[in-house]
Amino acid sequence: MYGREKRHQAILEVIEAKSIGRQADLSAALQELGVHTTQSTLSKDIRELGIVKVPAPGGSRYQPARAPRETALSRSLLERELSDFVTGTDAAGHTMVVNTITGHAQAVCESIDQAGWEEVVGTIAGENTIFVLCRTEEAVSELRDRVDALR
Repeated sequence: MYGREKRHQAILEVIEAKSIGRQADLSAALQELGVHTTQSTLSKDIRELGIVKVPAPGGSRYQPARAPRETALSRSLLERELSDFVTGTDAAGHTMVVNTITGHAQAVCESIDQAGWEEVVGTIAGENTIFVLCRTEEAVSELRDRVDALR
């Protein structure tokens, strides 16, 4: 079990430190750290860790699906995602609606999730629309103002 845990920790450290968008590049970076793995094991690790690909300059990059709380990296990514891909916001009741350029809702949604905002209960994303369920109607208004200011 120690090998798997060590490998998982190494994977998370590598994708936090470097912009890596391909399994071959991730495998090479792990080998530099002395962690040797097969492609099938790496694929399984990526699934187990909940790692996703998100848009990045020049292509895409791996990142953990959920971060415990907002970091400088996740805030920077959030600001970039909001400014580059959000086209508008709306609200109804406890739900904020975020409209994005087609194909970018998943990445923007993931950035919102990683921000760890207290007022957010959960999110759902399609191709160009995100539903953000908030705890109160007042929280929707505050969150909408925050998102609009960041974009």
